[in-house]
Amino acid sequence: MLLLRPLALFALLASLPAQTTWRQVHQPATDPTTSTIPGGVMLSVPGVFTDFTRAGGGQFVQLPNGTARLTGRVFSDSSIYSAFLVDITFTGATTTPPSGAPDLQLLTTAYSPTGAVDPANFLYYTGATGTLTGVRNLDGAILSLASASFAQVGAGANNRNTNDGLLVHLTATVVQQPFVGTITPTGTVDLAFDFHPATIEDATHPQPDPLRTNLAAGRAMVLPGVADDYVFVPAADFTEFPDGHAELTGTLARLSQLDDAWDVSLLLQGRVTPGEANHPPVGSPVLQMLPSAYAANGGTLDPAHWHYYTTVTGTLAGSGLNAGGSITLAAAAATQVGGGANQTNTYFGFYGAFTPTLVSQPTGRTLTLAGNAELFGLTAVFPVLPFPTLVTPPTMPSLSTLTDQGFVLQGDNLAWIELMACNWDLAGHGDASRWHNGYFKVVDNQHVEYHPRPGQAAGVYNVFGYNPAIPTNTIQVQLVAPTAPKLYAEPTVASFFTLHGMLHSGTANPAVSLVALSSTFAPSFAPGIVSLDIGNAFADLVVDPNVYAHDPGTGIAVADYGPISPALSGLTMWFQGVTIDLATGSFPLPATNAWRVDF
Repeated sequence: MLLLRPLALFALLASLPAQTTWRQVHQPATDPTTSTIPGGVMLSVPGVFTDFTRAGGGQFVQLPNGTARLTGRVFSDSSIYSAFLVDITFTGATTTPPSGAPDLQLLTTAYSPTGAVDPANFLYYTGATGTLTGVRNLDGAILSLASASFAQVGAGANNRNTNDGLLVHLTATVVQQPFVGTITPTGTVDLAFDFHPATIEDATHPQPDPLRTNLAAGRAMVLPGVADDYVFVPAADFTEFPDGHAELTGTLARLSQLDDAWDVSLLLQGRVTPGEANHPPVGSPVLQMLPSAYAANGGTLDPAHWHYYTTVTGTLAGSGLNAGGSITLAAAAATQVGGGANQTNTYFGFYGAFTPTLVSQPTGRTLTLAGNAELFGLTAVFPVLPFPTLVTPPTMPSLSTLTDQGFVLQGDNLAWIELMACNWDLAGHGDASRWHNGYFKVVDNQHVEYHPRPGQAAGVYNVFGYNPAIPTNTIQVQLVAPTAPKLYAEPTVASFFTLHGMLHSGTANPAVSLVALSSTFAPSFAPGIVSLDIGNAFADLVVDPNVYAHDPGTGIAVADYGPISPALSGLTMWFQGVTIDLATGSFPLPATNAWRVDF
């Protein structure tokens, strides 16, 4: 038969990868110019949930032998704790359309010769089998999947858009019901996705699942001889690339002492995927959960679904207490990735063991390494970080609308905060050099110092924070206008950057201000006119010729200077404003505080 169809065989071989390829998948969005089928869903299981989307992992691996495998985790958009681990194997790759193929449900104008989609380029898999393993609200459930149709792959194949993607219809059979409740699939399971570039996954420490581990607390790194409770603060980045390698970067710190920190960088290579001859690698899998967690002992987690990286190297670069310290990491075993691979819970994650070598001691302490380092991680677009909370103070916190001070807010699980919001005005991590935009600093896991954007209108504001998973509750704060003229700016400004000066007119309205500059913090006094803290009796005083009008609503005038010339590097200047009340024109003219800026 093959001799009768050499061209078809040649086309099939040309369409299959010469080596294993890895492609990230994502739920497809509908392009209304080419499709009327609703999008935004990767997996639909009628009778259970029909709105499952990718929540971790999600790679489609094509092998040269004509098979492919999809693994990952999905959750229901309408019930985010109703989730499945997915493992589906596709077989029988062919370029010859099976009976009933192709499945063409795009608008007719999307297909060639009018449109860009040419079904003649589709690749098909004639068979598909797999499992859906329930986690969280669906914990305990196991569904077996079998193909109800061919799978078609290619540009426009998922019938939602013209992107490169996949579509397959499956039947689902309940092998085991959830531990709580029952589920009954009532129709055909639809799987549709787009292929995407490599996706950066947030990575965090896995929290213990009491059904599957005796651990009391989660951890991301155990470094014997140093500490066993490092976590990723903030969430780290884990990326699996289409060439088969992966990268992990982030900061590991102890919640009890956030300045006991290490910056980790790992390069993971030598990927081994289910279906390849050397899967699993020698010494794998490593199983640290209770034996009852695993399929071989009646549990739901099946290590046969995991993939591995056999060659892993990396570094730990110390910061804070560990500044100056450096440790290299070399794989002591393959790093395992998949649902339940993180040794702590059923989420999609990773685990690796490494031989650490101390390259240099921290400058402020002496470390003695006492065994292999271990890394544990959860990877997901919705990481399961501890939920952050803010404590509502008995008295509403109050702060000036123009100041260099901030709120110190109390709560819990604040170490992972990545954004703070004041009525949706967002601020990121930073220091006083970001004064103009607002910023925040994590003091410890129970305190955050928050500096809202300066110059806002007086009033009551809603404040809340975000980590990569969820926002905190909202508390209210009050911003109060100063009653006397004020001037503030960044305390330090680098070359080529802009100094953002702001002045408040106090109670004067309408008002304008002048800005005086001096390299000398010595007073200048003009009786009955003005009294300044700078200028050395006016001998070193420079007056900006511009007149700055104050906004009648906020009382703010803006005086920006920049970009700053490198010629000013190392110079210290003092700034002070003089305010003119246009309603009264009274003398002496009130002056703001003096403000120091280092260039």
